[in-house]
Amino acid sequence: MPHAPTAEGRGLYISFLGMDGIGKSTLSEHLVAELRERGLTVTPVSWRSCLDADLPVWPQEALRTLWMDTFRLLFGGAVDQGEAVALPERYADWTDRRAEDRLGELQATASSPSGPLAAALVEFAGNIVLHAEVIRPALERDQVVVQETFPYKHVLKEYLLATELSAARAGGPYTPEEIDFLFAPVEAFFGGGALRPDVGVLVDGPVELALRWRLGQSGAVGVLEDLRTAGRPGNDGFIALQSASARRFHAFAQKYGWTVHTVRDAPVEANTRRGLDLVLAEIARLRPSWGLAGSGTGGTPQEAGAAEISTERVYR
Repeated sequence: MPHAPTAEGRGLYISFLGMDGIGKSTLSEHLVAELRERGLTVTPVSWRSCLDADLPVWPQEALRTLWMDTFRLLFGGAVDQGEAVALPERYADWTDRRAEDRLGELQATASSPSGPLAAALVEFAGNIVLHAEVIRPALERDQVVVQETFPYKHVLKEYLLATELSAARAGGPYTPEEIDFLFAPVEAFFGGGALRPDVGVLVDGPVELALRWRLGQSGAVGVLEDLRTAGRPGNDGFIALQSASARRFHAFAQKYGWTVHTVRDAPVEANTRRGLDLVLAEIARLRPSWGLAGSGTGGTPQEAGAAEISTERVYR
């Protein structure tokens, strides 16, 4: 189902989807800079940035609590060095103790299957608050909202972790089929409900390339980038989780009318320019009065030649 038409008299919500390490943040940052250079008011938004932003008590306290609870649930039932994994309750303690960084240092056992499943629902709840209280008001002020990671990605990964744990444990509390039944309406709300962006861009590419880039950036995969809470940490767990995510991303993009930008093993500048041209063309289609048509230095995908066309798609 493609996107519904969006009104000219409001801002524009742009969001990126894709594997960890595939280049979403780089493309998002360059898009923000380019749109600002063209005189548009742009608001980059992420749940993480809102935790320390200048926001009122509501929604900030709710966003902080839900953020911490997501991690608490993901590691629910896990044991590290003979003790249950315990995380700070107060946000001040959370930041002072670098709770998220320390999770990456644990050698914990797998979580209980109920933990990642509950985490997916809490993640969903947090993004309902984020959209209603941060994203939508910015759009009503006629701003361009750029979100470097569409939150469906995080909910999907938690769902995949729950499915992995349930499949590995006979007699567990929930079967994979029951988890699928619960996840389906959540996925539909992201794709065709109020949370869907006006411009959705799937940044695609080989999972091995994403892993190489991630290791080059950070030296190791992140705490929520592999299957460590399902007992499979490290590079193999990264490839398994990201590959499963990528298959679902493709189906999601095709069903809900997203644009697909495929990165290559090439200089970051070349990948970024192609991605920017693709996104700018989609913005120009939806907001012709903004005068962005033909503004990219790399030309449209159609002007770039047959080799370029094969890597870029727009599902409408």
